[in-house]
Amino acid sequence: MRIPFALLAIVLFQLEGAGQAWDLRKCIDYALANNLTVQQSELQIARAEESYNQNRYDLLPNLNSQVSYGFNFGQRIDPFTNQFANDRVATGNVFLSSNLDIFNAFSKRNAIRQSLEDMRATEMDVDNQKNDVALRICLSYLTILLNKENVGIAEQQVALSTSQVNRIRILVDAGAEPEGSFFDGDSQLAQEELTLVNAENALRISLLEMTQLLQLTPGQASTFDVVTPDLSDEGGEVLQNSAQDIYTRAQVAMPEIKAADYRRTSSLYAYQSAKGLLYPNLSLSGSVGSGYSGANSIQVGEGTNIGPLPIGQVFSTGQIVTTIDDQTFFSGNDFQTKKFGDQLNDNFNQNLQLNLQIPIFNGNSAKANVNRAKINQLDAELSYQQISNQLRFEVEQAYADAKAAMNSYVAAQRAVRSLEESFRYAEIRFEQQVINTVDFNNIKTQYTNAQASMARAKYDFVFRTKILDFYLGKAITL
Repeated sequence: MRIPFALLAIVLFQLEGAGQAWDLRKCIDYALANNLTVQQSELQIARAEESYNQNRYDLLPNLNSQVSYGFNFGQRIDPFTNQFANDRVATGNVFLSSNLDIFNAFSKRNAIRQSLEDMRATEMDVDNQKNDVALRICLSYLTILLNKENVGIAEQQVALSTSQVNRIRILVDAGAEPEGSFFDGDSQLAQEELTLVNAENALRISLLEMTQLLQLTPGQASTFDVVTPDLSDEGGEVLQNSAQDIYTRAQVAMPEIKAADYRRTSSLYAYQSAKGLLYPNLSLSGSVGSGYSGANSIQVGEGTNIGPLPIGQVFSTGQIVTTIDDQTFFSGNDFQTKKFGDQLNDNFNQNLQLNLQIPIFNGNSAKANVNRAKINQLDAELSYQQISNQLRFEVEQAYADAKAAMNSYVAAQRAVRSLEESFRYAEIRFEQQVINTVDFNNIKTQYTNAQASMARAKYDFVFRTKILDFYLGKAITL
């Protein structure tokens, strides 16, 4: 049912109104429904499910039928008449056979448990890939928001510089300012217009990258835009947890840990299944069948009476000795092949037997399989420990990064507040012609750079906290 639901999701998304801005949740859901890697991984689940079902069916008795028809040439003993046949003889066979394992040291049952754990591990692998897709979408989404904010900052500075240049032009024309002040202001405006163009280019590229991640059609991509949420309260709550608390919850929530645990259990069942092949196997088999032979004939005519036949001669008298009774000569017309249905009824046979197979020596293959299964079990245990340790390292690093990002964001906010006051004071002094254009532009550039740095710090902090939410098993939303 996974593929029909995915197709339904695609149709519903494509039917939505053109030009409607997408929020983060919609982007993630659409990406999960359309991502080809995720869809290929879901096929792995289907394969694992088929293996699991096949192992379950292996517990049932098999049933096979065979029908054959052919011709035999040359001298042979016909199996149905038990007589020599020299001519071409048509033969046919039909039978049903079945076999049931009664005891195999639970090898098949453990194989079922193994395949079930493998299927669960594959499901967790798919969930892990979905998490990776969600994080990539979140990062791309926040990059768009950052670039939008940078465009806004650049537009604000261009508007301010334009107003400044116009004011200077008036003062220069009035003789209140030297011509060089206009050139300084115009140069600053040109630089800020270039910054705006670069910011707009970065925004377009980030939107393009998002549409490619979402695998949108050209029509959808042409009107694609994202919702700008309120991020003022994002991130603070998650840092109230310690790194150890987050790791403890991540051990329960993260699919890569669950997958490693399932594979660890699977390796145990594989080892037990391999051990079962070292023990005797008891099975019950049976068959029913019948056959047909073209050499199996019955008499239908009375033959030709040819009287007594000479069988010898008395040596002393020369008298011919004949048979006492009249003899009958039979030709081919006096016989016909027995009917097919009658032969099947006559040759019907049944077989029922118990089979006990005791492994004694088979090139040490069974023992080698057990040893390999034991090695695989140890390897799965080490893999689990390695993935668990790696998760702990990642959580600790993510927590440290989030703390550092928070500190950078707080420092950037202080810098912006400080430079904002400095810029306002400089603006007043510039209007009063206390400072020149160069000094004013330097203060304005510092303020603009602080705004851009604060924007970068803010979105970096938000993304770092979303990673921590991800480790806590929470849905990624804004």
